[in-house]
Amino acid sequence: MRVQVIVSYNGTNYAGWQIQPAVLSVQQILQDALVTMHRHPILIVGSGRTDAGVHALGQSFHFDTDMNLSTDVWERALNSQLPDDIVVRKVKEVPQAFHARFSAISKRYDYLVNVGEYDPLHYNLEYQLNRNLDLDAMRQGAQILIGTHDFSSFCANTFEEIPNQIRTVSHLEILEENGCIRFTLEGSGFLRYMVRMLVGNLIDVGLHRKSLEDLQVIMDKHDKTATSSIAPACGLYLVRVDYPEAL
Repeated sequence: MRVQVIVSYNGTNYAGWQIQPAVLSVQQILQDALVTMHRHPILIVGSGRTDAGVHALGQSFHFDTDMNLSTDVWERALNSQLPDDIVVRKVKEVPQAFHARFSAISKRYDYLVNVGEYDPLHYNLEYQLNRNLDLDAMRQGAQILIGTHDFSSFCANTFEEIPNQIRTVSHLEILEENGCIRFTLEGSGFLRYMVRMLVGNLIDVGLHRKSLEDLQVIMDKHDKTATSSIAPACGLYLVRVDYPEAL
């Protein structure tokens, strides 16, 4: 049986989603919980990586199991073993054709920036910029980024690793919420650091460090050295991963 799990986590204490040597990852914690239940190795497959310090409201992963448990029992059994900063939200039996990464058709990320006074209670949950931003300019900049483009200037992936760095950003909205700016981005897929680099450059526009023309030039260069602006990991959230209804 193949099982899909939706999980939320605060990424502050982890070196990211993916298992890595000698550091603590979210994937390792979840996989260890499943190994305890099964008493043999279990491999979980996530929808994609989140970096160190990045959070998730709706990360998706799958695993195969020979245990015949109801979804409610799976949820309770997993949550009973997890630390306070990771929680399973939903468990669902899925067809063998389902793949948490390759079946995904879109993802939504949110990025939070505190433009009000410094908030020590949210220092690891929002980027504490604590400065006003020109929202009109940033919204104009967002229009440059929406659509299907070569985003190679806005990511850390090498061309050897991923030759085709064309991606589609279908939605990029910037909202003001009680002293906090929320960037909402949806697309078919995102490259390494892509969301944080897009947000970082839009913040530069909002601070009048870059013009709209500068943003367009960076886009058109297709050059890894075109910009070094990247927003801190603490403000980024993987909100949702979407799949075809058939799955």
